[in-house]
Amino acid sequence: MAARQRRLIVYLPHRQPIWRLPEGYLEKIRRRAVKSFDLEVPMDEEAFLRILPGAEVLFAWGLARRHVDKADALRWLHTPLAGVDRVLNPELTRSAIRVTSSRGVNSVAVAEHTLGLILALSRGIADSVRAQGGKRWAQQDLYGRKPPLDELHGKLLGILGLGDIGRELAVRARALGMQVWGLVRTARPAPDCVDRLLAAGKEDALLRASDVLVLALPLTKATRGLMGERQLRRMKHSALLVNIGRGELVQESALVRALREGWIAGAGLDVFAREPLPPQSPLWSLPQVVMTPHVAGTHPHYMARSADLFLQNLKRYVADGPLINQVDKQAGY
Repeated sequence: MAARQRRLIVYLPHRQPIWRLPEGYLEKIRRRAVKSFDLEVPMDEEAFLRILPGAEVLFAWGLARRHVDKADALRWLHTPLAGVDRVLNPELTRSAIRVTSSRGVNSVAVAEHTLGLILALSRGIADSVRAQGGKRWAQQDLYGRKPPLDELHGKLLGILGLGDIGRELAVRARALGMQVWGLVRTARPAPDCVDRLLAAGKEDALLRASDVLVLALPLTKATRGLMGERQLRRMKHSALLVNIGRGELVQESALVRALREGWIAGAGLDVFAREPLPPQSPLWSLPQVVMTPHVAGTHPHYMARSADLFLQNLKRYVADGPLINQVDKQAGY
């Protein structure tokens, strides 16, 4: 009798259809895997846990810490998520399981969304939408607002974390005539889309110079709570802070105080320390805040691109080649 092939599991349950594999992709995976793997597609957690022991490859949102010890043969986990802070539990981090992410599949969407938040703040669009709800012509309010309606042209955009999203944002900001400074963890030549590249340790220079500061960092031990009172006080009073990374990058109590006391002019937020944002949060009622409910990376092609990336990596994995977007589990991204 022929030996059983290695096992590959695709387990991607989600209540929202937009986060399910598009039609035809399971068949694509089956065709790619057929010579090397038996493909299993469990429909619920009970079925998943029955087949997890002995599985070698897993395409899933993550692997719960209580299940890591059951993954006794797992060598590689690919997640559709771009950020892995919610994937890297302590048990998975300590294990020998390789993890790859879908970093990059939402970079354009997040960059465009970030520009939308910046324009909503700088051009008074959010104020106008609020006034529209009350059928109020807010022209005089906008003429007298602080900061005033202004152009982005000539302003300095600081990007804290110049990864895939940061570079896409830099290209678009330069098209609007902005100067772009970026900060990276390790020194390297500046890409063409950046006017000045700063190395770690130069955060203060970026904070002081930026007219708009964008947080595009992963959440790690080193970045959690990065923006607190000391950092916010170093920014220009006319500056805008935009967070599209993770909510925990910002100390929200310090941000609320910064906005109330005028340390900075406004904030655009797509991510929050607690999601959904609790009703009692002061951020809901601050007029200088524009917020969206963690949707910056959402677009109709997300899961197709994630699956395409998995298929590319599956080909590499079978050939013992380097995997795209392999996560440094100790660094956290």
